Amino acid sequence: MLGADISGATEMESKGEKLYNYLGEERDAFTLMHEMGLNAVRLRVWVNPEKHGNWCGKDDVLAQAKRAQALGMDIMIDFHYSDWWADPAKQNIPAAWEKHKYKQMLTDLSAHTVEVLTLLKANGISVKWVQVGNETSNGMLWSVKTDPVSGWEIKDENGNTTITHSMGHIERNPSQYAGFFKAGYEAVKSVYPEAKVIVHLDKGHSNSLYNRNLDILKAGGAKWDIIGMSLYPYWSRKYEAAAPRLFAECMRNIKSLVKKYGTDVMIVETGFEVNEKEPWVMETGREQLSELIRLCKQTTDNHCLGIFYWEPICRPNRYKLGAFTAEGRPTSIMRAMTTAAINSQLQIPNNKDRHIKYDRPIIKLETTQGDIVMELYNETPKHRDNFINIVERGILDSTLFHRVMSNFMIQGGDPSSKTAEETIAAFPAQQLGYTSALNEKGDEYTVPAEILYPQFFNKRGAVGAARDGDETNPERASSSSQFYIAWGKWPTTRKAGSKEEPLPYYREPMQAGVPYLDNAYTVFGEVIDGLDVVDKIQRLRTDEYSRPITDVRITKARVINDYR
Repeated sequence: MLGADISGATEMESKGEKLYNYLGEERDAFTLMHEMGLNAVRLRVWVNPEKHGNWCGKDDVLAQAKRAQALGMDIMIDFHYSDWWADPAKQNIPAAWEKHKYKQMLTDLSAHTVEVLTLLKANGISVKWVQVGNETSNGMLWSVKTDPVSGWEIKDENGNTTITHSMGHIERNPSQYAGFFKAGYEAVKSVYPEAKVIVHLDKGHSNSLYNRNLDILKAGGAKWDIIGMSLYPYWSRKYEAAAPRLFAECMRNIKSLVKKYGTDVMIVETGFEVNEKEPWVMETGREQLSELIRLCKQTTDNHCLGIFYWEPICRPNRYKLGAFTAEGRPTSIMRAMTTAAINSQLQIPNNKDRHIKYDRPIIKLETTQGDIVMELYNETPKHRDNFINIVERGILDSTLFHRVMSNFMIQGGDPSSKTAEETIAAFPAQQLGYTSALNEKGDEYTVPAEILYPQFFNKRGAVGAARDGDETNPERASSSSQFYIAWGKWPTTRKAGSKEEPLPYYREPMQAGVPYLDNAYTVFGEVIDGLDVVDKIQRLRTDEYSRPITDVRITKARVINDYR
Protein backbone atom coordinates (compact mmCIF):
# COMPACT_ATOMS: atom_id res chain seq x y z
CA MET A 1 0.00 0.00 0.00
CA LEU A 2 1.19 3.49 -0.86
CA GLY A 3 -0.86 6.03 1.04
CA ALA A 4 -0.98 9.48 2.57
CA ASP A 5 -2.67 11.21 5.46
CA ILE A 6 -4.42 14.17 3.84
CA SER A 7 -6.84 14.90 6.67
CA GLY A 8 -6.24 18.63 6.29
CA ALA A 9 -7.50 18.72 2.69
CA THR A 10 -10.95 20.20 3.34
CA GLU A 11 -9.59 22.87 5.67
CA MET A 12 -7.00 23.86 3.05
CA GLU A 13 -9.71 24.03 0.38
CA SER A 14 -11.82 26.29 2.60
CA LYS A 15 -8.90 28.73 2.66
CA GLY A 16 -8.58 28.70 -1.12
CA GLU A 17 -5.26 26.87 -1.21
CA LYS A 18 -4.65 25.19 -4.57
CA LEU A 19 -2.83 21.97 -5.46
CA TYR A 20 -1.31 20.95 -8.79
CA ASN A 21 -0.09 17.72 -10.32
CA TYR A 22 3.30 17.06 -11.91
CA LEU A 23 2.02 18.53 -15.18
CA GLY A 24 0.98 21.79 -13.50
CA GLU A 25 -2.74 21.03 -13.75
CA GLU A 26 -4.93 22.01 -10.80
CA ARG A 27 -6.35 19.08 -8.87
CA ASP A 28 -8.19 18.44 -5.62
CA ALA A 29 -6.16 16.57 -3.00
CA PHE A 30 -7.83 13.19 -3.42
CA THR A 31 -7.70 13.13 -7.22
CA LEU A 32 -4.10 14.30 -7.01
CA MET A 33 -3.03 11.46 -4.70
CA HIS A 34 -4.81 8.98 -6.97
CA GLU A 35 -3.05 10.35 -10.06
CA MET A 36 0.27 10.06 -8.23
CA GLY A 37 -0.27 6.33 -7.85
CA LEU A 38 -1.29 6.25 -4.18
CA ASN A 39 -3.94 3.66 -3.41
CA ALA A 40 -4.94 4.57 0.15
CA VAL A 41 -5.67 7.54 2.43
CA ARG A 42 -5.53 7.96 6.19
CA LEU A 43 -8.04 10.23 7.92
CA ARG A 44 -7.79 11.38 11.54
CA VAL A 45 -10.77 11.77 13.86
CA TRP A 46 -11.06 14.24 16.74
CA VAL A 47 -13.85 13.84 19.29
CA ASN A 48 -15.16 17.42 19.40
CA PRO A 49 -12.99 19.84 17.42
CA GLU A 50 -15.49 22.68 17.73
CA LYS A 51 -12.76 25.05 18.94
CA HIS A 52 -10.74 24.17 15.84
CA GLY A 53 -13.28 24.76 13.10
CA ASN A 54 -14.84 21.29 13.37
CA TRP A 55 -12.20 19.98 10.98
CA CYS A 56 -11.57 16.23 11.40
CA GLY A 57 -14.85 15.77 13.23
CA LYS A 58 -17.04 12.85 12.16
CA ASP A 59 -18.90 14.77 9.42
CA ASP A 60 -15.67 16.08 7.90
CA VAL A 61 -14.19 12.57 7.98
CA LEU A 62 -17.27 11.18 6.23
CA ALA A 63 -17.07 13.83 3.49
CA GLN A 64 -13.42 13.03 2.86
CA ALA A 65 -13.94 9.26 3.00
CA LYS A 66 -16.60 9.53 0.29
CA ARG A 67 -14.14 11.31 -2.00
CA ALA A 68 -11.45 8.70 -1.44
CA GLN A 69 -13.77 5.77 -1.96
CA ALA A 70 -15.16 7.25 -5.17
CA LEU A 71 -11.63 6.97 -6.56
CA GLY A 72 -11.25 3.36 -5.44
CA MET A 73 -8.79 4.19 -2.66
CA ASP A 74 -8.63 2.18 0.56
CA ILE A 75 -9.33 4.02 3.82
CA MET A 76 -7.62 4.08 7.21
CA ILE A 77 -9.37 5.79 10.13
CA ASP A 78 -7.10 7.22 12.84
CA PHE A 79 -8.84 7.82 16.18
CA HIS A 80 -6.98 10.36 18.33
CA TYR A 81 -9.43 10.11 21.25
CA SER A 82 -8.89 13.81 21.86
CA ASP A 83 -10.51 17.06 20.78
CA TRP A 84 -7.28 17.96 18.97
CA TRP A 85 -3.79 16.57 18.40
CA ALA A 86 -2.66 13.46 20.25
CA ASP A 87 0.95 12.26 20.10
CA PRO A 88 3.62 10.79 22.43
CA ALA A 89 3.96 14.12 24.28
CA LYS A 90 0.22 14.51 24.99
CA GLN A 91 -2.99 12.53 24.77
CA ASN A 92 -5.36 15.18 26.07
CA ILE A 93 -8.67 13.83 27.31
CA PRO A 94 -11.69 15.25 25.44
CA ALA A 95 -13.36 18.05 27.39
CA ALA A 96 -16.65 16.15 27.62
CA TRP A 97 -14.90 13.15 29.23
CA GLU A 98 -12.47 14.96 31.47
CA LYS A 99 -14.29 14.45 34.79
CA HIS A 100 -15.25 10.83 34.10
CA LYS A 101 -13.86 7.87 36.00
CA TYR A 102 -12.09 4.98 34.28
CA LYS A 103 -15.16 2.78 33.70
CA GLN A 104 -17.16 5.67 32.30
CA MET A 105 -14.28 6.63 30.02
CA LEU A 106 -14.18 3.08 28.67
CA THR A 107 -17.81 3.59 27.71
CA ASP A 108 -17.02 7.02 26.23
CA LEU A 109 -14.22 5.62 24.06
CA SER A 110 -16.31 2.70 22.87
CA ALA A 111 -19.36 4.84 22.13
CA HIS A 112 -17.32 7.41 20.17
CA THR A 113 -15.64 4.69 18.12
CA VAL A 114 -18.94 3.00 17.31
CA GLU A 115 -20.65 6.31 16.52
CA VAL A 116 -18.06 7.40 13.96
CA LEU A 117 -17.71 4.00 12.31
CA THR A 118 -21.47 3.46 12.20
CA LEU A 119 -21.88 6.79 10.42
CA LEU A 120 -19.31 5.72 7.85
CA LYS A 121 -20.85 2.29 7.38
CA ALA A 122 -24.37 3.71 7.04
CA ASN A 123 -23.08 5.84 4.18
CA GLY A 124 -21.55 2.88 2.37
CA ILE A 125 -17.92 3.53 3.31
CA SER A 126 -15.60 0.52 3.37
CA VAL A 127 -12.98 0.92 6.09
CA LYS A 128 -9.93 -1.32 5.72
CA TRP A 129 -7.91 -0.28 8.78
CA VAL A 130 -8.62 1.50 12.06
CA GLN A 131 -6.06 2.97 14.43
CA VAL A 132 -7.11 2.77 18.06
CA GLY A 133 -5.17 5.80 19.21
CA ASN A 134 -2.49 7.90 17.58
CA GLU A 135 1.17 7.38 18.59
CA THR A 136 0.22 5.85 21.94
CA SER A 137 3.83 5.17 22.89
CA ASN A 138 3.14 6.67 26.33
CA GLY A 139 -0.45 5.47 26.53
CA MET A 140 -3.70 7.25 25.72
CA LEU A 141 -6.24 9.49 27.43
CA TRP A 142 -3.86 11.39 29.70
CA SER A 143 -3.62 15.17 29.72
CA VAL A 144 -0.96 17.84 30.01
CA LYS A 145 -1.20 21.52 30.88
CA THR A 146 -2.32 23.45 27.79
CA ASP A 147 -2.84 27.03 26.74
CA PRO A 148 -6.60 27.76 26.89
CA VAL A 149 -6.50 29.84 23.68
CA SER A 150 -4.16 27.96 21.34
CA GLY A 151 -4.67 24.49 22.76
CA TRP A 152 -0.93 23.73 22.62
CA GLU A 153 0.81 22.20 25.61
CA ILE A 154 2.64 24.56 27.99
CA LYS A 155 6.25 23.61 28.69
CA ASP A 156 8.47 24.71 31.55
CA GLU A 157 11.90 26.29 31.18
CA ASN A 158 13.42 22.83 30.71
CA GLY A 159 11.04 21.94 27.89
CA ASN A 160 8.96 19.55 30.00
CA THR A 161 5.17 19.38 30.22
CA THR A 162 3.08 18.92 33.34
CA ILE A 163 0.75 15.92 33.43
CA THR A 164 -2.62 17.03 34.80
CA HIS A 165 -4.57 13.79 34.34
CA SER A 166 -2.81 10.41 34.13
CA MET A 167 -5.78 8.08 33.49
CA GLY A 168 -4.25 5.99 30.66
CA HIS A 169 -0.59 6.92 31.03
CA ILE A 170 1.62 3.90 30.36
CA GLU A 171 3.91 4.61 33.31
CA ARG A 172 1.26 5.50 35.88
CA ASN A 173 -1.68 3.37 34.80
CA PRO A 174 -0.50 0.66 32.36
CA SER A 175 -3.50 -1.61 32.96
CA GLN A 176 -5.88 1.24 32.11
CA TYR A 177 -3.99 1.92 28.88
CA ALA A 178 -4.46 -1.74 27.94
CA GLY A 179 -8.12 -1.50 28.93
CA PHE A 180 -8.71 1.50 26.69
CA PHE A 181 -7.11 -0.23 23.73
CA LYS A 182 -9.10 -3.40 24.33
CA ALA A 183 -12.33 -1.41 24.41
CA GLY A 184 -11.39 0.32 21.15
CA TYR A 185 -10.54 -2.96 19.45
CA GLU A 186 -13.87 -4.50 20.41
CA ALA A 187 -15.77 -1.39 19.31
CA VAL A 188 -14.14 -1.48 15.88
CA LYS A 189 -14.92 -5.15 15.37
CA SER A 190 -18.57 -4.62 16.39
CA VAL A 191 -19.07 -2.34 13.38
CA TYR A 192 -16.44 -3.52 10.88
CA PRO A 193 -15.55 -7.14 11.77
CA GLU A 194 -13.14 -7.42 8.82
CA ALA A 195 -11.30 -4.16 9.46
CA LYS A 196 -7.72 -4.51 10.70
CA VAL A 197 -7.04 -2.77 14.01
CA ILE A 198 -3.71 -0.97 14.31
CA VAL A 199 -1.73 -0.12 17.42
CA HIS A 200 0.34 2.93 16.48
CA LEU A 201 3.61 3.93 18.17
CA ASP A 202 6.35 6.37 17.18
CA LYS A 203 10.11 5.69 16.69
CA GLY A 204 9.77 2.64 14.48
CA HIS A 205 13.44 1.84 15.00
CA SER A 206 13.16 1.40 18.79
CA ASN A 207 12.77 -2.28 19.63
CA SER A 208 12.68 -1.61 23.37
CA LEU A 209 9.81 0.89 23.06
CA TYR A 210 7.68 -1.53 21.03
CA ASN A 211 8.35 -4.55 23.22
CA ARG A 212 7.52 -2.66 26.38
CA ASN A 213 4.31 -1.10 25.02
CA LEU A 214 3.00 -4.22 23.31
CA ASP A 215 3.83 -6.42 26.28
CA ILE A 216 1.70 -4.14 28.46
CA LEU A 217 -1.19 -4.38 26.01
CA LYS A 218 -0.86 -8.14 25.77
CA ALA A 219 -0.70 -8.55 29.56
CA GLY A 220 -3.88 -6.48 29.83
CA GLY A 221 -5.78 -8.72 27.45
CA ALA A 222 -5.70 -6.33 24.49
CA LYS A 223 -5.40 -7.53 20.89
CA TRP A 224 -4.38 -5.90 17.63
CA ASP A 225 -4.07 -6.96 13.99
CA ILE A 226 -1.27 -4.71 12.72
CA ILE A 227 1.57 -2.82 14.38
CA GLY A 228 1.70 0.74 13.03
CA MET A 229 4.95 2.72 13.09
CA SER A 230 5.99 6.33 12.70
CA LEU A 231 9.46 6.69 11.19
CA TYR A 232 10.96 10.14 10.60
CA PRO A 233 14.64 10.36 9.61
CA TYR A 234 14.58 14.13 10.11
CA TRP A 235 13.61 14.01 13.79
CA SER A 236 15.66 10.92 14.54
CA ARG A 237 18.72 12.37 12.82
CA LYS A 238 18.55 15.40 15.10
CA TYR A 239 18.53 13.27 18.21
CA GLU A 240 19.51 9.69 17.48
CA ALA A 241 20.47 8.28 14.08
CA ALA A 242 21.20 9.02 10.43
CA ALA A 243 18.79 7.60 7.84
CA PRO A 244 20.73 4.44 6.85
CA ARG A 245 21.15 3.39 10.46
CA LEU A 246 17.56 4.33 11.25
CA PHE A 247 16.22 2.23 8.35
CA ALA A 248 18.40 -0.75 9.23
CA GLU A 249 17.23 -0.66 12.86
CA CYS A 250 13.61 -0.33 11.74
CA MET A 251 13.86 -3.38 9.46
CA ARG A 252 15.41 -5.39 12.30
CA ASN A 253 12.63 -4.20 14.60
CA ILE A 254 9.94 -5.24 12.10
CA LYS A 255 11.37 -8.75 11.79
CA SER A 256 11.70 -9.08 15.54
CA LEU A 257 8.15 -7.89 16.24
CA VAL A 258 6.62 -10.11 13.56
CA LYS A 259 8.41 -13.11 15.04
CA LYS A 260 7.43 -12.31 18.63
CA TYR A 261 3.84 -11.11 18.22
CA GLY A 262 2.78 -12.78 14.96
CA THR A 263 1.23 -9.68 13.40
CA ASP A 264 2.13 -7.65 10.32
CA VAL A 265 3.47 -4.10 10.34
CA MET A 266 2.81 -0.85 8.47
CA ILE A 267 4.68 2.45 8.33
CA VAL A 268 1.64 4.64 8.96
CA GLU A 269 3.61 7.90 9.18
CA THR A 270 6.78 9.16 7.57
CA GLY A 271 7.96 12.44 6.08
CA PHE A 272 11.00 14.26 4.70
CA GLU A 273 12.22 17.85 4.74
CA VAL A 274 11.15 20.43 2.18
CA ASN A 275 13.55 23.33 1.55
CA GLU A 276 12.83 25.14 -1.70
CA LYS A 277 16.01 27.20 -1.46
CA GLU A 278 18.15 24.04 -1.48
CA PRO A 279 16.65 21.59 -4.00
CA TRP A 280 19.14 18.84 -3.13
CA VAL A 281 17.39 18.56 0.25
CA MET A 282 14.28 17.21 -1.52
CA GLU A 283 16.48 14.94 -3.65
CA THR A 284 17.80 13.47 -0.41
CA GLY A 285 14.22 13.01 0.78
CA ARG A 286 13.24 11.31 -2.45
CA GLU A 287 16.09 8.85 -2.26
CA GLN A 288 15.53 8.10 1.40
CA LEU A 289 11.82 7.49 0.84
CA SER A 290 12.61 5.31 -2.20
CA GLU A 291 15.05 3.33 -0.09
CA LEU A 292 12.50 2.92 2.70
CA ILE A 293 9.91 1.64 0.21
CA ARG A 294 12.46 -0.76 -1.27
CA LEU A 295 13.51 -2.11 2.12
CA CYS A 296 9.92 -2.61 3.26
CA LYS A 297 9.06 -4.47 0.06
CA GLN A 298 12.19 -6.57 -0.30
CA THR A 299 13.55 -7.29 3.18
CA THR A 300 10.55 -7.96 5.46
CA ASP A 301 9.19 -11.16 3.86
CA ASN A 302 6.06 -9.20 2.91
CA HIS A 303 5.25 -8.45 6.55
CA CYS A 304 5.42 -4.69 6.03
CA LEU A 305 2.13 -4.00 4.29
CA GLY A 306 2.66 -0.42 3.20
CA ILE A 307 3.88 3.12 3.78
CA PHE A 308 1.80 6.25 4.46
CA TYR A 309 3.18 9.79 4.12
CA TRP A 310 1.96 12.20 6.77
CA GLU A 311 0.36 15.40 5.41
CA PRO A 312 2.35 15.71 2.17
CA ILE A 313 0.07 18.51 0.95
CA CYS A 314 0.81 20.76 3.93
CA ARG A 315 2.58 24.01 3.00
CA PRO A 316 6.24 24.13 4.13
CA ASN A 317 5.77 27.37 6.08
CA ARG A 318 3.41 25.45 8.38
CA TYR A 319 5.13 22.06 8.42
CA LYS A 320 8.62 21.42 7.08
CA LEU A 321 8.13 17.68 6.46
CA GLY A 322 5.34 17.89 3.91
CA ALA A 323 6.15 17.12 0.29
CA PHE A 324 4.75 20.08 -1.68
CA THR A 325 6.02 23.57 -2.42
CA ALA A 326 4.56 26.80 -1.06
CA GLU A 327 2.65 27.09 -4.35
CA GLY A 328 1.08 23.65 -3.94
CA ARG A 329 3.22 21.74 -6.42
CA PRO A 330 4.76 18.33 -5.69
CA THR A 331 8.43 18.35 -4.79
CA SER A 332 10.87 15.65 -5.81
CA ILE A 333 9.97 13.76 -2.63
CA MET A 334 6.57 12.73 -4.02
CA ARG A 335 8.26 11.21 -7.05
CA ALA A 336 9.41 8.36 -4.79
CA MET A 337 5.78 7.38 -4.26
CA THR A 338 4.77 7.75 -7.91
CA THR A 339 7.72 5.90 -9.38
CA ALA A 340 7.25 3.10 -6.83
CA ALA A 341 3.67 2.78 -8.10
CA ILE A 342 4.83 2.84 -11.72
CA ASN A 343 7.51 0.24 -11.05
CA SER A 344 4.89 -2.00 -9.45
CA GLN A 345 2.76 -1.67 -12.56
CA LEU A 346 5.72 -2.68 -14.74
CA GLN A 347 5.61 -6.09 -13.04
CA ILE A 348 2.04 -6.65 -14.30
CA PRO A 349 1.99 -7.98 -17.90
CA ASN A 350 -0.01 -5.80 -20.29
CA ASN A 351 -1.02 -3.45 -17.48
CA LYS A 352 -3.42 -0.86 -18.88
CA ASP A 353 -4.06 1.21 -15.76
CA ARG A 354 -3.21 4.69 -17.02
CA HIS A 355 -4.67 6.82 -14.22
CA ILE A 356 -1.19 7.72 -12.99
CA LYS A 357 -0.15 11.04 -14.50
CA TYR A 358 3.56 11.67 -14.57
CA ASP A 359 5.47 14.43 -16.31
CA ARG A 360 8.72 12.57 -17.00
CA PRO A 361 9.23 9.98 -19.76
CA ILE A 362 10.26 6.57 -18.45
CA ILE A 363 12.70 4.24 -20.21
CA LYS A 364 13.25 0.57 -19.42
CA LEU A 365 16.59 -1.01 -20.29
CA GLU A 366 16.46 -4.80 -20.37
CA THR A 367 20.03 -6.00 -19.86
CA THR A 368 21.78 -9.34 -19.49
CA GLN A 369 22.25 -8.50 -15.78
CA GLY A 370 18.65 -7.40 -15.12
CA ASP A 371 16.31 -4.48 -15.82
CA ILE A 372 17.13 -0.81 -15.25
CA VAL A 373 14.29 1.73 -15.28
CA MET A 374 15.10 5.43 -15.66
CA GLU A 375 13.22 8.68 -16.00
CA LEU A 376 14.24 11.60 -18.22
CA TYR A 377 14.12 15.24 -17.18
CA ASN A 378 11.88 17.63 -19.10
CA GLU A 379 14.21 20.46 -18.09
CA THR A 380 16.79 19.03 -20.54
CA PRO A 381 14.46 18.72 -23.58
CA LYS A 382 17.12 18.23 -26.25
CA HIS A 383 18.64 15.26 -24.41
CA ARG A 384 15.21 13.93 -23.46
CA ASP A 385 13.92 13.97 -27.02
CA ASN A 386 17.15 12.61 -28.44
CA PHE A 387 17.23 9.70 -26.01
CA ILE A 388 13.61 8.78 -26.72
CA ASN A 389 14.43 8.96 -30.44
CA ILE A 390 17.39 6.57 -30.24
CA VAL A 391 15.40 4.17 -28.05
CA GLU A 392 12.51 4.11 -30.52
CA ARG A 393 14.93 3.62 -33.41
CA GLY A 394 16.53 0.63 -31.68
CA ILE A 395 19.96 2.32 -31.52
CA LEU A 396 20.59 1.03 -27.98
CA ASP A 397 19.42 -2.52 -28.59
CA SER A 398 22.30 -5.03 -28.37
CA THR A 399 24.85 -2.38 -27.35
CA LEU A 400 27.29 -3.03 -24.53
CA PHE A 401 28.01 -1.37 -21.26
CA HIS A 402 31.54 -1.17 -22.57
CA ARG A 403 33.13 1.03 -19.89
CA VAL A 404 32.60 -0.01 -16.28
CA MET A 405 34.50 1.45 -13.35
CA SER A 406 33.91 0.32 -9.77
CA ASN A 407 32.79 3.09 -7.40
CA PHE A 408 32.54 5.47 -10.35
CA MET A 409 30.05 4.72 -13.15
CA ILE A 410 28.94 2.44 -15.98
CA GLN A 411 28.87 3.67 -19.59
CA GLY A 412 27.08 2.29 -22.64
CA GLY A 413 25.27 3.15 -25.85
CA ASP A 414 28.11 2.94 -28.40
CA PRO A 415 26.44 1.63 -31.63
CA SER A 416 29.70 0.03 -32.75
CA SER A 417 29.60 -2.23 -29.69
CA LYS A 418 26.70 -4.17 -31.22
CA THR A 419 29.19 -6.11 -33.31
CA ALA A 420 32.21 -5.88 -30.99
CA GLU A 421 34.12 -9.13 -30.65
CA GLU A 422 33.40 -11.04 -27.46
CA THR A 423 35.84 -9.89 -24.79
CA ILE A 424 36.36 -13.35 -23.36
CA ALA A 425 37.40 -14.67 -26.77
CA ALA A 426 39.66 -11.75 -27.66
CA PHE A 427 41.47 -11.16 -24.39
CA PRO A 428 43.36 -8.87 -24.07
CA ALA A 429 40.45 -6.93 -25.48
CA GLN A 430 40.30 -4.31 -28.16
CA GLN A 431 39.36 -0.82 -27.03
CA LEU A 432 36.02 0.31 -28.39
CA GLY A 433 35.95 3.57 -30.31
CA TYR A 434 33.83 6.61 -29.50
CA THR A 435 30.87 6.28 -31.84
CA SER A 436 27.55 8.07 -31.59
CA ALA A 437 24.20 7.55 -33.28
CA LEU A 438 23.66 8.59 -36.86
CA ASN A 439 21.13 11.17 -38.03
CA GLU A 440 18.85 10.83 -41.04
CA LYS A 441 21.74 11.68 -43.36
CA GLY A 442 23.87 8.94 -41.93
CA ASP A 443 26.23 11.35 -40.17
CA GLU A 444 27.22 11.21 -36.51
CA TYR A 445 25.89 14.10 -34.47
CA THR A 446 26.10 15.62 -31.00
CA VAL A 447 23.54 17.20 -28.69
CA PRO A 448 24.12 20.74 -27.35
CA ALA A 449 24.98 20.85 -23.64
CA GLU A 450 22.13 21.37 -21.18
CA ILE A 451 24.04 21.54 -17.90
CA LEU A 452 21.64 22.62 -15.15
CA TYR A 453 23.73 22.59 -12.00
CA PRO A 454 22.96 22.51 -9.11
CA GLN A 455 19.41 21.48 -10.04
CA PHE A 456 20.74 18.25 -11.54
CA PHE A 457 23.99 16.67 -10.44
CA ASN A 458 25.86 13.38 -10.43
CA LYS A 459 24.27 11.67 -7.46
CA ARG A 460 24.21 7.88 -7.42
CA GLY A 461 21.87 6.74 -10.20
CA ALA A 462 22.11 9.97 -12.22
CA VAL A 463 21.99 9.45 -16.00
CA GLY A 464 24.44 11.70 -17.83
CA ALA A 465 25.62 12.14 -21.39
CA ALA A 466 29.14 11.06 -22.34
CA ARG A 467 31.17 13.54 -24.37
CA ASP A 468 34.59 14.39 -25.78
CA GLY A 469 36.97 16.32 -23.54
CA ASP A 470 37.10 20.11 -23.17
CA GLU A 471 40.22 20.35 -25.34
CA THR A 472 38.32 19.30 -28.48
CA ASN A 473 34.84 20.06 -27.22
CA PRO A 474 34.83 23.39 -25.33
CA GLU A 475 31.03 23.68 -25.71
CA ARG A 476 30.71 20.36 -23.84
CA ALA A 477 28.29 18.97 -26.42
CA SER A 478 27.06 15.48 -25.65
CA SER A 479 27.31 12.19 -27.48
CA SER A 480 24.01 11.42 -29.15
CA SER A 481 23.89 7.84 -27.90
CA GLN A 482 26.54 7.16 -25.27
CA PHE A 483 25.45 7.72 -21.70
CA TYR A 484 26.63 6.87 -18.22
CA ILE A 485 24.97 6.01 -14.93
CA ALA A 486 26.82 7.56 -11.99
CA TRP A 487 27.65 5.43 -8.96
CA GLY A 488 30.44 6.83 -6.80
CA LYS A 489 30.93 6.05 -3.14
CA TRP A 490 30.38 7.58 0.26
CA PRO A 491 32.01 9.61 1.64
CA THR A 492 32.55 11.44 -1.63
CA THR A 493 35.70 13.29 -2.64
CA ARG A 494 36.19 16.24 -4.93
CA LYS A 495 38.52 16.15 -7.91
CA ALA A 496 42.18 16.82 -7.18
CA GLY A 497 42.96 20.53 -7.60
CA SER A 498 39.31 21.57 -7.56
CA LYS A 499 38.42 24.58 -5.43
CA GLU A 500 34.70 24.01 -5.74
CA GLU A 501 33.06 22.41 -2.72
CA PRO A 502 30.66 19.52 -3.42
CA LEU A 503 26.98 20.15 -2.77
CA PRO A 504 25.88 19.71 0.85
CA TYR A 505 23.81 16.80 -0.49
CA TYR A 506 26.92 14.62 -0.54
CA ARG A 507 27.51 15.04 3.19
CA GLU A 508 24.51 12.89 4.05
CA PRO A 509 25.31 9.24 4.71
CA MET A 510 23.91 7.04 1.92
CA GLN A 511 24.01 9.97 -0.56
CA ALA A 512 26.88 8.75 -2.72
CA GLY A 513 27.80 10.17 -6.11
CA VAL A 514 30.51 11.60 -8.33
CA PRO A 515 30.72 15.31 -7.46
CA TYR A 516 33.78 15.95 -9.61
CA LEU A 517 31.59 15.41 -12.70
CA ASP A 518 29.13 18.05 -11.52
CA ASN A 519 28.71 21.17 -13.65
CA ALA A 520 30.77 19.57 -16.42
CA TYR A 521 28.43 16.98 -18.01
CA THR A 522 24.75 17.13 -18.90
CA VAL A 523 22.71 15.13 -16.40
CA PHE A 524 19.39 14.38 -18.08
CA GLY A 525 17.74 11.67 -16.01
CA GLU A 526 18.04 9.21 -13.15
CA VAL A 527 17.47 5.54 -12.35
CA ILE A 528 14.17 4.93 -10.55
CA ASP A 529 14.42 1.14 -10.33
CA GLY A 530 17.28 -1.29 -10.79
CA LEU A 531 20.07 0.38 -8.84
CA ASP A 532 20.90 -3.12 -7.63
CA VAL A 533 21.53 -4.06 -11.26
CA VAL A 534 23.78 -1.03 -11.74
CA ASP A 535 25.65 -2.04 -8.59
CA LYS A 536 26.11 -5.56 -9.90
CA ILE A 537 27.45 -4.28 -13.23
CA GLN A 538 29.88 -1.78 -11.70
CA ARG A 539 31.39 -4.56 -9.58
CA LEU A 540 32.25 -6.78 -12.56
CA ARG A 541 35.83 -7.71 -13.38
CA THR A 542 37.12 -5.67 -16.31
CA ASP A 543 40.06 -5.63 -18.73
CA GLU A 544 42.68 -2.91 -19.14
CA TYR A 545 40.21 -0.71 -21.02
CA SER A 546 37.53 -1.00 -18.27
CA ARG A 547 35.44 -3.32 -20.42
CA PRO A 548 33.81 -6.16 -18.48
CA ILE A 549 35.40 -9.55 -19.12
CA THR A 550 31.88 -10.95 -19.43
CA ASP A 551 29.89 -8.76 -21.80
CA VAL A 552 26.88 -6.86 -20.45
CA ARG A 553 24.39 -6.00 -23.20
CA ILE A 554 21.27 -3.90 -23.39
CA THR A 555 19.09 -6.52 -25.05
CA LYS A 556 16.13 -4.16 -25.48
CA ALA A 557 15.37 -0.52 -24.66
CA ARG A 558 11.73 0.54 -24.40
CA VAL A 559 9.78 3.75 -23.83
CA ILE A 560 7.35 2.89 -21.02
CA ASN A 561 5.66 6.27 -20.46
CA ASP A 562 5.95 9.39 -22.60
CA TYR A 563 3.88 12.29 -21.27
CA ARG A 564 5.54 14.95 -23.39
